[in-house]
Amino acid sequence: MDIEKIGQAQPQYTPQQKQALERLHSAATQLEGVFLDMLFSAMRQTVPQQSIFGKQSNAEQTFQTMLDEQRSQQMAQSGTTGIAKVLEEQLKQSVLSDAGREAKSEVPRELEP
Repeated sequence: MDIEKIGQAQPQYTPQQKQALERLHSAATQLEGVFLDMLFSAMRQTVPQQSIFGKQSNAEQTFQTMLDEQRSQQMAQSGTTGIAKVLEEQLKQSVLSDAGREAKSEVPRELEP
């Protein structure tokens, strides 16, 4: 726990501000998931496609791609890399300043499993 946060009251947000912050969290988490998926894809390209069992089949490649997507989403939701948290901190004041519009903005894809 941060020492400077001890004794400080948590800010009171309006319902619109809360909704805008929830949408910001969702969007930042999704962006982190996309980034991690791209990272996994780039790393996968550095690994030889042929093993002792022969060349990887299309089904195996599809499975690896789907597995990487799920791993990236789970990592993003867990917050272990912290990318979404940093994005939220950077964008929080901007979102709160225009909470009415931000609360209505749509985040089209949810990461729910």
